[in-house]
Amino acid sequence: MKKVNSHVVELPNILADMKTIGERLKEARHAANLSQEALARRAGVTQGLIGQIENGRNKGSKHAAALARALNVSADWLESGTGPKERPAAALPDPRGSHALGKAQYNPPKEGDNFEAGPDIKPRPYPEISWVQAGMWTEICENFEAGPEQEWHFSTVDLGPCGFVVRVKGYSMTAPAGMSPSFPNGTLLFVRPDADAEPGKFVIVRRNGNEATFKRLMQIEGQMFLEALNPDWPNRVMLLQPDDVICGVVREARIQL
Repeated sequence: MKKVNSHVVELPNILADMKTIGERLKEARHAANLSQEALARRAGVTQGLIGQIENGRNKGSKHAAALARALNVSADWLESGTGPKERPAAALPDPRGSHALGKAQYNPPKEGDNFEAGPDIKPRPYPEISWVQAGMWTEICENFEAGPEQEWHFSTVDLGPCGFVVRVKGYSMTAPAGMSPSFPNGTLLFVRPDADAEPGKFVIVRRNGNEATFKRLMQIEGQMFLEALNPDWPNRVMLLQPDDVICGVVREARIQL
């Protein structure tokens, strides 16, 4: 009898491990008190995709990292149910390349001041990466190892623990003369991956599994589109597809003279 009872005790744990990614996604979304629409904006995907994953019509592994980051849970737990649910704390990059600094180490609080501290405006280093890397940055940023030739750019804008910089290529986002904003070839874009992608924001988007692109997010009659600022650009306005992945929101642009 004791042996039978031991199996009965173990059964709930076995069943818990058999949850689908859709069930784990719904559980984490409810715990974060987010609607499907709110999670979609935060993760840079469509609401329809989240509904498909939760209903079991889409395995969603392609978007697991972005969804996990938006929900602040472990990507391994969300995708396969393995490991702890909590997301491990990420490290901030060190431009010297010798070690990485955790959040608490980066700007340590100072005690004994007789005034209230203002906002932290200490410049932080962010790596300049390729457009191919930008398309998969949410999957690789926590394990990113900078080489000795890695370029870094400092900014007082908080881009989060996985912020990055990309350099504009081409002229699709160059507005007509006198129009602003405009992002000519060579402009540095400072990107926050976990920022909410809302209509009117400038976003980095991975399309068709290829390298990322840079466009303005628009909403027309309830549908989301990607817009180039150059009026002469072919396919200036493109419908945001369910498989498109928004990799981040541009928070700062800088032109080097």
